[in-house]
Amino acid sequence: MFKYCFCLVALLITSCSFVAEPRDWAFVQSVGGIAVDQPSKKDNGWVLPVRADVSGTRSITVKPSTLNSLLACTSVRVSIEGKAIYVTVKTGLTRSDLSSVCPSPNLGGIEPGSYAVLYREPGGKTFPLGKVAIGP
Repeated sequence: MFKYCFCLVALLITSCSFVAEPRDWAFVQSVGGIAVDQPSKKDNGWVLPVRADVSGTRSITVKPSTLNSLLACTSVRVSIEGKAIYVTVKTGLTRSDLSSVCPSPNLGGIEPGSYAVLYREPGGKTFPLGKVAIGP
């Protein structure tokens, strides 16, 4: 019986290590901040360049106050609502196929125009990151 319980616990720990967690603004600020650059057109749509590193070893917009050697940036979740682009950093435990540097999200076939970019916490509170323009 003990053998089966041990295996179940090991399986739960392993599976939990791959769960991505959306992060709040305080976390993003503690690891050096986040910035966005002007989108670029790729074959599969527009890409929003995001500068963020969850390791806390680089200063993006503020000086980092926390170091994270076990965290990776799993993704940057993006939501387009009207003329606003909302981004949220998601992290999980580091793996060989992930980096602490956040990947740039694909905006797909977003309509041309000017967009406000905001960081959205899991609770819904937002923080402005800037404005970008999507060309025709």
